[in-house]
Amino acid sequence: MRTTIKFIVLSYFLCFIPFSFSQTDFGYLEEPEDKGVFLDYTCFFENGSTGIEGQEENWRLEIYYKVFNHNLTFIKEQDKFKASYEVEIVLFSKNKQFTASSYEEEYVVESYAETQSSSNFLINQVNLSVPAGEYKLSFKLIDHNSEQVLKSEQPISIISLKGNEPAFSSIELARSVKENQDSPKFTKRGKEIIPSVSGIFGDPEDFLWIYFEMYNFKALRAEDYSLVCELEAGNKSIVFKDTTSISLLPVIDQTSFYDFKKISINEIKDGAYTLHLKLLNKEGKVRAKAQKELNIEWSLLYQVKNNYPQAVELLRYVASDKELKELKEAKEEDRTKKWIDFWKSKDPTPDTPENELMEEYYKRVKYANEHFGIYNKEGYKTDMGVVYIKFGPPDEVDRHPFELNSRPYLVWYYYRLHRKFLFVDVTGYGEYELQYPYNGKR
Repeated sequence: MRTTIKFIVLSYFLCFIPFSFSQTDFGYLEEPEDKGVFLDYTCFFENGSTGIEGQEENWRLEIYYKVFNHNLTFIKEQDKFKASYEVEIVLFSKNKQFTASSYEEEYVVESYAETQSSSNFLINQVNLSVPAGEYKLSFKLIDHNSEQVLKSEQPISIISLKGNEPAFSSIELARSVKENQDSPKFTKRGKEIIPSVSGIFGDPEDFLWIYFEMYNFKALRAEDYSLVCELEAGNKSIVFKDTTSISLLPVIDQTSFYDFKKISINEIKDGAYTLHLKLLNKEGKVRAKAQKELNIEWSLLYQVKNNYPQAVELLRYVASDKELKELKEAKEEDRTKKWIDFWKSKDPTPDTPENELMEEYYKRVKYANEHFGIYNKEGYKTDMGVVYIKFGPPDEVDRHPFELNSRPYLVWYYYRLHRKFLFVDVTGYGEYELQYPYNGKR
């Protein structure tokens, strides 16, 4: 007997003071929608170390996709659950179809709980051979059990090797690198590399992996060059840096190199980062470079166990002075329990597994840090961050970036709460300070 498992998404919209919810669209503050499917790609040179003059360079384009289980429909077959889907990939060049590929896959899980999981997912890979150029990738995943279609598009840029100039491949972000586990689809240089398609890293692992290749060293002495790997935060500070001589890297052939690099992130805060690879000569001049965007996100319990003072500090807009004092004075062995008990006391639906207030609060803190941070001040500490965390997204934003007789300012309107907030860029450096508090308090 076949049983179709259907998924129902429940949304809770609660309203209470001073922490209120909103469903309103509000311009540049709008939250991104659930993607359904994540895409990423890398490209590696196929014609040996350099192209042959007059011939087209071929690159292996590796397309990675990630789909969470709750976005698929599973059919029960005997004691397991199976999803069946088809993937269609079309690559466009100059608005014309360049190449296309399609195939069918099955994905089997052991339990019903896994079929509904929003944390379990599948990762897969499709390879295409293409010349250098600019492309647009169109991706479709067709669920055969529900006929639901997940779509995504992404621009793809593949560089061309120029004469004797050295060059990097694109950078592959990886969840793990280990000895070949008989998975040829994810194998490179005798290692199984599981890509991180979303580019998000954090616990339980406190590290990330990267894989890359370097080409066109036919006219260069490897010992005269060094590789610099840097992780740059949004405020342009460098939170990680490593320098290696090119002569120490594994070789593909006489003119090409590759490397797997493991980077510890256990002391790096949540946030968006840019990974930079730079090839420097003896004089420190950059001869080649590549970069990749990524995010670091630690779970709440990880932060509580590893940086308790910061975890308590983040509660400043939802906890009373008395609650903050009790949390700060908690003995080390009691801290995690105290923090969990605090959020249990705030749970608007204690009979359900979810704590909607906690989820919404940290969602707002994250958004504030990503959008309102300035220099060395985290976004949740800024005036705009405080208002956003306490009241959520405004119903309307009135922007005045260029005014002849005043500094740039913004007005946030909360019609449902009968309140408005005026923010002015007093210093001219992008930090909008609250000038019109709703009741004299911030």
